[in-house]
Amino acid sequence: MIFHPKLNSLTTRLILFGMTLFIAGALGRIFILGDYLRQDLTELISAHLLTMANYVAQDIDHDILERREFLERVAARLPSAVLHKQKQLQAWLDEDHDMDRRFALGMFVLDRTGIVLADYPSVPHRVGRSYADRDYFQQAMKGEPAIGRPVIGRAANVPVLPMAIPLRDGAGKVLAVLVGVAALNSPSFMENLYDTHIGTTGGLLLVSPRDKLFIGSSDASITLKPTPDEGVDKLHDQAMSGFRGAGITVDARGVEELAAFASVPSCGWFVMASLPTSEAFSTVTRLRHFVIGNTLVIVPIFLLIMVLFMRRVMQPLMSAAQHADRMTLGETPLELLPVVRNDEVGHLTAAFNRVLSKLLESRAELTHIAHHDTLTGLPNSQLLADRMRQALARAQRRHGKVAVLFLDLDGFKLINDGLGHEAGNDALREVAERLRGTIRGEDTLARIGGDEFVILLSDLNGDARKSAEVVAIKCQTVFQEPFLIRGRSCRLGTSIGIAEGDGGCVPENLLLAADQAMYRAKEAGRGQFFWADGGK
Repeated sequence: MIFHPKLNSLTTRLILFGMTLFIAGALGRIFILGDYLRQDLTELISAHLLTMANYVAQDIDHDILERREFLERVAARLPSAVLHKQKQLQAWLDEDHDMDRRFALGMFVLDRTGIVLADYPSVPHRVGRSYADRDYFQQAMKGEPAIGRPVIGRAANVPVLPMAIPLRDGAGKVLAVLVGVAALNSPSFMENLYDTHIGTTGGLLLVSPRDKLFIGSSDASITLKPTPDEGVDKLHDQAMSGFRGAGITVDARGVEELAAFASVPSCGWFVMASLPTSEAFSTVTRLRHFVIGNTLVIVPIFLLIMVLFMRRVMQPLMSAAQHADRMTLGETPLELLPVVRNDEVGHLTAAFNRVLSKLLESRAELTHIAHHDTLTGLPNSQLLADRMRQALARAQRRHGKVAVLFLDLDGFKLINDGLGHEAGNDALREVAERLRGTIRGEDTLARIGGDEFVILLSDLNGDARKSAEVVAIKCQTVFQEPFLIRGRSCRLGTSIGIAEGDGGCVPENLLLAADQAMYRAKEAGRGQFFWADGGK
C-alpha cells in the first residue's frame, strides 16, 4: 500500500505528531542520558585524578624527606670545630663527595649572620655572600629544619628549592646553618610532576599555600608564578584552606575542569591533578552527536514504517529509560538493565550497564574502605559505633546485656620503633588474626587506631560478666606465643579494660568507661584486665 500524505488527514496528523514526539523524545533522552553519564564520568574520573594526585604527592613527599634526612646526616657528621675555620670547613665539604647526589646545585654553610662560610661544589662569589634575608635561614636559626620558598637561584639562575638544618654545639645552641639546594626540574627530584600529563590538555600542579606560589607543573610556563587572588577560583581557594578531594571548578583562565587535591605532608604543599571537562566529557558529546546524527538519518525511514513498528522499536528503549529513571529516583535499587535486543538500543543499554557496573564497584569499594581498617581489614571506629547502637537496641528489646573490651598492646612501640613501621604493621595484622579466634560470629572485633582494639560482645545473658572475663582471658592467652616478625621472635601483651552495659547505655560512655579501665590495667603493671567499676 502506498501512503499518500494529506495535511487534512488524521493519519497524516497523527504521523506528524508522532514524528514530532519521536524527535523530541529522542533529543530529550539524549540530554538526560548525557547528564547521567556525565555524573558517572565525573565520579570515575575524579577517583582516577585523586589516585594520581595522591601517588605524585607521596613521591614528592618521599623526595623531600629523603633530602631532609640526608641533610641531617651530613649535619651530624660535620665537626663543630671547623665551623669557624673557613679553609678546614671548605676542605671538609670538598672531601665528602656524596653531597652532589641529592642536592645537584650544591650545599653551603651559613654563619649566624647569614654569611656563606664555605660551599660545595664551589661557586664563584658565593662564599661571603649574605643569605640573611632568606626565610629558610631565619627559621633554621630558631632551631628548626626548614624548607625555603622556591626561588630562582642566585648562582644557578634556575628554579631551586633550598632546605636548611641548624648546626648545634653540645649544649644545643645553633652555631651555623647547613643549606642544600636542589633544582626543581632535576631528573631525580619531582620528575613525575613535570613529566606526567593527563589526557591531552590536563596535568599536575604543585602548590605552596604558605608562599601562595605554584612551585611546579606539567606546564613549565607557570612554575614559580603566584597563585590566583582569592575569589577567582573557588575550589582552589578551598584547597588553599585545607580541602583535599575532588570537584569541578573554573580556573583563572576561565576553563572549566575536574580537579583533585592531595597533600604533601612533610612541607604543607598540595598536588592538584586536573583535566578540562571538555576533554573529560568528550565521550558524552560524541555520544550526543552520534545519536542526533543517526536520528536525522533514520527519520525519513521511520516516517514510512512508524505505524507498524513504532511500538516494537521504542518499547525496549522506553522500558530501559523508565527503569533508569526509577533507579535515579531511588524507587528501585541500582541494577543492570536487561539487554533484550542486539541493536542500537541493546548496544546503548550494554554501554550503560558497563558504566553502571563500574559505578557499583566503586561504591562498594568506597563503602568497605569507609567502614574498615585498611591495614587489618577489621571494622573501624565508625562501623563499631553502628554495631554498638544495634547491639544496645537488641539488649533493650530482649533485656540482655553487652560488654566492651578495650585492648591496648603492651610492647608494640618497641617493635614499631626498633624494627620499623612495616614490621609494626605486620605485628598488627598478626594480632588481628589471633584475636579473631577469640570471639563468636555475632561479636565484633574492631581496630580503632594505632595499637588499640575493641571487642564488642553482644546478646549476653545474666552471666555477662563471666562471659566477658572468659574472652579477656582468651585474648591474653593468644599473646603467650611469641610473634615471628621479619624473622625475629618478639613478645607482645595486652592490657584490657572491660565495661558492661544494657539497653539504656550510651555507646560513647560505654566505650569511654572501657578505655579508662584499660588505663588502670596499664598502671597496675600491664598484661591484666580491669573492669570499669574498679573490679579486677
